[in-house]
Amino acid sequence: MAEKDLEHLRRQFLTAEGLHQRIALLDREPNVQKLLSTPNFFRVFLQGLTQECECALKQCAAIGQAIDPTISSAERWRELLHSLLAIDHFYREIGGIIGYQAEVVRLLEKQESVSAMNATFHSPVFEDISKETGDVLHSIEDGVEALEFVAEVYPLGGAADRLHLIDEKTGQELPAAKLQFAGRTLLETLIRDLQAREWLYFRRFGRQLQTPIAIMTSKEKGNHEHVLKICEEHHWFGRPKETFRFFNQPLVPTVDEKGNWHTTGPLKLFLKPGGHGAIWKLARDEGIFEWLQTLGYKKALVRQINNPIAGLDYGLISFIGIGYKRDMSFGFASCCRMVKSAEGMIVLVEKENGQIALTNIEYCDFAKFGIEDKPLNPDQPYSRFTSNTNLLFIDLQEVEKAVESHPFPGLLMNLRPGTLPQESGARKEVSLARLESTMQNIADAFSEPKESTSPLKTKKTFATYNVRHKTISVAKKAFRPGHSYLETPERCFYDLLFANRELLTECGFLLPHEISIEEYLEKGPSLLFLYHPALGPLYSIIRKKLRKGALAKGSELLLEIADVDFENVSIDGSLQVLAERTIGIQKGDLLEYTDRVGRCVLRNTTVKNSGIDWAKSSPFWKMDLHRKESLVIELKGWSEFIAEGCQFDGPHHFVVEDGVRLTVRQKEGKLHLTTETKQV
Repeated sequence: MAEKDLEHLRRQFLTAEGLHQRIALLDREPNVQKLLSTPNFFRVFLQGLTQECECALKQCAAIGQAIDPTISSAERWRELLHSLLAIDHFYREIGGIIGYQAEVVRLLEKQESVSAMNATFHSPVFEDISKETGDVLHSIEDGVEALEFVAEVYPLGGAADRLHLIDEKTGQELPAAKLQFAGRTLLETLIRDLQAREWLYFRRFGRQLQTPIAIMTSKEKGNHEHVLKICEEHHWFGRPKETFRFFNQPLVPTVDEKGNWHTTGPLKLFLKPGGHGAIWKLARDEGIFEWLQTLGYKKALVRQINNPIAGLDYGLISFIGIGYKRDMSFGFASCCRMVKSAEGMIVLVEKENGQIALTNIEYCDFAKFGIEDKPLNPDQPYSRFTSNTNLLFIDLQEVEKAVESHPFPGLLMNLRPGTLPQESGARKEVSLARLESTMQNIADAFSEPKESTSPLKTKKTFATYNVRHKTISVAKKAFRPGHSYLETPERCFYDLLFANRELLTECGFLLPHEISIEEYLEKGPSLLFLYHPALGPLYSIIRKKLRKGALAKGSELLLEIADVDFENVSIDGSLQVLAERTIGIQKGDLLEYTDRVGRCVLRNTTVKNSGIDWAKSSPFWKMDLHRKESLVIELKGWSEFIAEGCQFDGPHHFVVEDGVRLTVRQKEGKLHLTTETKQV
């Protein structure tokens, strides 16, 4: 169906009064009349259906997609109808299935120019949080105080096709939420970061928060079931089950370069998630906004799952503090942007009608707006434009209102080479796209009158600017030798270790020289330092806990603990400190935050052992490490390990029982252990 005819039918659909009139409109369409004029199973199947079902099937017939009248399997027709009803209902504001196809064809056939937009693009005025200035320190304190009023929203429903994540036992493709990064799933990483912020609040104010978490899943690759299973296996992370609320992102038809729907077999649509922009309309339709506001929450932090480093240091806390203290409607967390990365950019749009808006332009739309993705400086890898990191601050009430005018923000088509599976088991190389909506472009709804001040700045929307290595590094695609490292788990883990290395330097540690990512992939990291986020998460807190020391090349420092006191600790090999009680006591299924946690004190201490065999530990980002020797300090419950002036040679494994303090001292070259019961 041509674009003009589709648009005409869509306008009629949107003004029709009820399903009866819509069906009457469809019955006049040539494709529908042709199907109804000859005996076929389609006609038989229509009999006895509700008007809603009849309208969905006839829309599909009218646009000439997916309907095969020769198929006589009622089961196949029912499966098709089930998919069509979901699509028709979700896109009802733009004309249902007809509206979906009209937008697909419009975006494929017509690329709007910058002049057609009647707008000028400016670089925004950012809230610079890249250094701990006085203003930033105030925003951090504001952020900690605001945590009791800020919910969390996680869009987890994407396809993640480029990760090529496969279940080794079943051979089935897996969603991004199942990616085992740094020894745990990405979902667990997000919740650990949240609990670290909650524990920081607990330490400051003595009250435990139970931040509600809204999670958008999808049926793609069993995403919804996998996410639920992760939560169940972790006993809801010690949180009340009712503090989680799930809502399902709809799957939409994929198309080729001409807008024809892809099928894997007769009446079998090839569906994919329709972009994270669905999150706002779904949150409204499924009562998520209402649920959060009923619980007393005014704002929310929105965090993408594939960016595990976003919780480092104070970035998110400062971001929350600025948004909450100033009662902002919407905010972007931004940083410098890698050239050619699949990241949008943040711009201030000045419209001819005198309105301005802080918004995002997606990377696949750069050409449409005449934007060249070039570096700011020729000798650096960073773009002229700052990055949209999919870290958002929202006012729940204001975003819910914005859905009325922008139910499908930032519609786009991103046509890529892809693989189409067939019922026969074969796979076919095709061009793949689907109508996608971008989560961040709900910001388009927050336009304001331009004031005569210079530079232009919005009053109700904002963007922070932070250093990149503490803001974003994503695990979006599988690494292939000879191709770019960008957006791979390999690069993401390398960036995480770089940030953690910087932290150790700030703590006064002597470290081996930095190495390139190529050398890291070939020989292993120069050092490995990982820690539980509750160790801080603020670097200012961690700097007080880790004071001076040294790590030799290839050494490991793993701190799964929040309460440590390290001074002049030197490691040549592997040191693991593992606290069973990191931030709280498990009481039944619930985690109760407490100060009575595992504690480790090491002063003037040296660790020397064979450490990790890096040649047998690749890929390093999975943390499936082959340790030849290690010093392991395992703390049960409320226990404590103290070592001063000691040298630990070779492998050791200390287990300290709940309520016990183990002290190690060295006399005449030998280690002497004493235990005592801790006093309440």
